[in-house]
Amino acid sequence: MPKIAVVTDFDGTLMEQDVGDELMLAMDVLTQPQVVEASRLFGAKKAGSLAWINAAYPLLEGRQEQVDRVLERVSLRDGAQRFIDFCEQKEVPVTVLSDGMQYYIERILSREQVKVSQVIANPINYLPDGQFQFGVQNSNEACKWCGCCKASVVKQLKEDGWQVIYIGDGSSDYYGSGFADWIFARASLAGYLMEEGTLFYPFETFHDILNVLSSNWERYANGTADRRLSGRFPAACTFPEA
Repeated sequence: MPKIAVVTDFDGTLMEQDVGDELMLAMDVLTQPQVVEASRLFGAKKAGSLAWINAAYPLLEGRQEQVDRVLERVSLRDGAQRFIDFCEQKEVPVTVLSDGMQYYIERILSREQVKVSQVIANPINYLPDGQFQFGVQNSNEACKWCGCCKASVVKQLKEDGWQVIYIGDGSSDYYGSGFADWIFARASLAGYLMEEGTLFYPFETFHDILNVLSSNWERYANGTADRRLSGRFPAACTFPEA
């Protein structure tokens, strides 16, 4: 029987809020000149998230206590824990795949006692010795648009023989979902997919996702569930030649 893996975005997907946006707003990062310019270029599609991350996240250095206070007021999306429990029961690995900051993702998951198979995000952390670590996940030398190359992660899962259920809400998820078998989408991701005519399942809570999966699980397990995709490849994504 085919292997099934779940890949879910974090900000605005597994979480009710976009935690990165909450941080940047609360800490007045968005008004800084280099971030204003990076936001302008991103909005005009002249630069990707990598340029924005390079401009914004270094401004969090030395501000761990303030970051932690913001993290106390964010919450999981309704039904998220029940969904994670379902995946565990079905022995389906869950990857949290985010273009955000590794520190806040792991801190929140630990606080909420949410156990996933792996977290792949930008290695931006407050280290035990008080130092600030800044980095990006993207090691794709052929494309430096995103901080975290979600497309590379899902592409590798497919090459390793997994059927992938992708869950997301934003622009980086458009690329991440490019190799998925099934997509659950909300917010701007749903808009992108509707515009290009790509099949997906809409959702607002993880209860919506569970209602679809639990009632049709055998068809997902054998690869015959409705709205399965094949051959989709985001035109903007490039990879090193083999």
